[in-house]
Amino acid sequence: MFEVSIGSSLTTIIFSLGCYSIVAIAALGIIALACIENYGNDKKNMTDGLILDEQQKNKAGYTSCKDKSELLGAIAVCSTDLRPSGTVIVEGEPVDVVTEGDFVKKGDIVKIINTDSSRVVVRRI
Repeated sequence: MFEVSIGSSLTTIIFSLGCYSIVAIAALGIIALACIENYGNDKKNMTDGLILDEQQKNKAGYTSCKDKSELLGAIAVCSTDLRPSGTVIVEGEPVDVVTEGDFVKKGDIVKIINTDSSRVVVRRI
């Protein structure tokens, strides 16, 4: 004979209805927020307020890092061990540098052979 378990099927139906209700409420909430955001605005697109469309250009004085090309060819003294990165002193100012791959001890003299944006490459003399 067939046994019908009313409790388990009723639980499944209630759980399914609860899940569908949560999804429907979330969708309606998103639609309502989109409508409220654009109410009375002249915006053409819903994402106009969310996406940054302004650009910071170098011509206007915005830079991500200081240009260190003036250091090219300068002689410096290592203030820390370079393995392969560390700090050197150039004209009394500390500068973060990397070597070509060699280990350089503190106090050694190096020459700046390359600068690329904020990266400064040195070679032991």
